Amino acid sequence: MSLARFHVPAAAPGARVTLPEHSAHHAREVLRLRAGSRVRVFDGAGHEFEAILEAVARRCVEARLGAEVVPRPESPLHLALAVAPLKGDRMELVIQKATELGVAEIWPVLSVRTDAAARPALAGVRQERWEKVASGAAEQSGRAVVPRLAQTTTLPEMLAAHWDGRRVVLLADMDRAPLRGLPPPAPTRLLLLVGPAGGFEPTETERMLACGFESVSLGPRTLRAETAAIAAVAAAQLIWGDL
Repeated sequence: MSLARFHVPAAAPGARVTLPEHSAHHAREVLRLRAGSRVRVFDGAGHEFEAILEAVARRCVEARLGAEVVPRPESPLHLALAVAPLKGDRMELVIQKATELGVAEIWPVLSVRTDAAARPALAGVRQERWEKVASGAAEQSGRAVVPRLAQTTTLPEMLAAHWDGRRVVLLADMDRAPLRGLPPPAPTRLLLLVGPAGGFEPTETERMLACGFESVSLGPRTLRAETAAIAAVAAAQLIWGDL
């Protein structure tokens, strides 16, 4: 049976660490772990350690770290997912599944047709919750790296940001080439941009293409925004990554 894993930033060999509240709750109330239980702790930046729980109490759960272990490898494709924030739990679903599938970065990006209920994300009101979702997904999936979750930004700001790699936008247009039809060379750094439920405004699409984005389609079916984001990540990892 695999050991339970917990994300503790700035973990180091020999240190006594306190698990974050959400991880402590999971260890204590869900897994029913007790003092003396063997676990793994990782720092979110690629380092993982053997650990023993030394204290399991309602107020806190503490662990003593041991030797560093070799973590599971990361995908050879450095993949960033730029996605319009979605209302309800759908954005959390995208973050969770993208983390499980190996994305390196997640960029929430507001466009003209982003749902009004999701627009408060620009003020950072969901940032902490989203980071916890990514942390938990890394714990569950065996990754020692937690994706970088960028602050919510606007589409013009995202287009102006530097990206050292290929940039692709998904469009609901059957005349576009599929993702696997991108011309060579094969990308090692790829930014995937997925729009809101209503798609992008024509002027937004024109600006993206003028900024160097390549446009692709995910096939003949119309997908919900969250389905498109997850499917695109899975396809990219299958074509150029480690699936």
